[in-house]
Amino acid sequence: MQRDIVITINVVEPYLVRAVNLLSNEVGRPLHGLVLVDKTYATHHTRPQDKTNLFKEFVCDFTDPDEMQKVLKPYTDRLLLVTCRYEEAIQPFGKAIPYLPYLFTPTPASLTWSTEKPQMRDRLRSYDPSIVPRYQRVESEDLKHLKRLVKDFAYPVIVKPAGLSKSLLVSQCNNFTSLREQLEATFKVIHEVYIRDRYPGKPAVLIEEMMQGEMFSVDSYVMHDGRVFCLPPVKVVPANSVGLPGFYCYEERAPAYLSEEEVQKAHDTARAAIRALNLRSTTTHTEMYRTADGWKVIEIAARIGGYREMLYREAYGTEHFLNDLKIRMGMEPVMPDHPISHAAALDFYAESEGTITAIDGIEKVLQLSSTIEAAAHARPGDKALFSTNGGDIVAHALMRNEDLDQLEKDIATARKTVTVKVE
Repeated sequence: MQRDIVITINVVEPYLVRAVNLLSNEVGRPLHGLVLVDKTYATHHTRPQDKTNLFKEFVCDFTDPDEMQKVLKPYTDRLLLVTCRYEEAIQPFGKAIPYLPYLFTPTPASLTWSTEKPQMRDRLRSYDPSIVPRYQRVESEDLKHLKRLVKDFAYPVIVKPAGLSKSLLVSQCNNFTSLREQLEATFKVIHEVYIRDRYPGKPAVLIEEMMQGEMFSVDSYVMHDGRVFCLPPVKVVPANSVGLPGFYCYEERAPAYLSEEEVQKAHDTARAAIRALNLRSTTTHTEMYRTADGWKVIEIAARIGGYREMLYREAYGTEHFLNDLKIRMGMEPVMPDHPISHAAALDFYAESEGTITAIDGIEKVLQLSSTIEAAAHARPGDKALFSTNGGDIVAHALMRNEDLDQLEKDIATARKTVTVKVE
């Protein structure tokens, strides 16, 4: 029987559908899709679903061996590869791996290490202490021992949830008093955020010494035999660096315009993080700081990074999702040569917290010469919160132009045009 099914977990993005069709053309036969949706995630109101009917959907209990085997048994000999895109889906992916015995996959343990930040830090520190800052994991019951747990820390420090993504509830503390206050505030809302976004695991928080420097990310392809292909770095502008509250990605740019020497150092750091977590047969997204003491890892995820499909395609002509599928079936990726344009991803939050009454300017941004995509993520009536308080982005825009000056002008216009009104 011919292997012709691409399987994914929880979500199906349009980019994935496009990549499956491209792969189908490349291998010269029709390919089909299957998405396994964890029953705890099935009712998520923002879950991306396939509108083309390429992917057949099964909602199942990932903790029930009989149910998992029953769902997958008819397809076992037709499965070609398995991929996973969203952070919330990584741990369910790990639970599905025992039922996918004949595919190239990461190990379940490596996926746990890539989603649970304290375990990630442990693996990174054990492999190479020079690439990670000092850190401490705490749960709510640890607050009474907080002074002892952080007695050797240098301020400022960063507080971040151990299992969330998108910089939710990440904040900076400049002294012990503000650290205690922030932890108390975080533990009041963290359970609600875990439930809202369907994150698995027990809520906990990581305290780590704050790194100073410039932020970048590198997506990489890890083959089943351990070979690693690193894509060019992407420049990341955190919100706090432009005077806004929070550590969410205010803006991301490709190319990053680093020297060849610095690119090699970034790639070496990404490879070290991959090796530390023993990742294989996956795309990885490594966030890092270039500091005065060298490149330091913020975190590494076993998935494609947010907006990276667009950034790498528009800046380098790289089909990122297609490469992700290829390496998961044992084929080498097609790597970029040199930049062909300038690309940027912009996120928008409300300037103040409250109930959203209007999101204006999206249509005008869509008319700019550089705009590829612009959309609102929230609606009037939704709550607008800063990312430090668990809020998510309100809108985004993806932009590209061969003329860098025009791109800069369009980005500035977009920033002035998109307004979020709250009361």
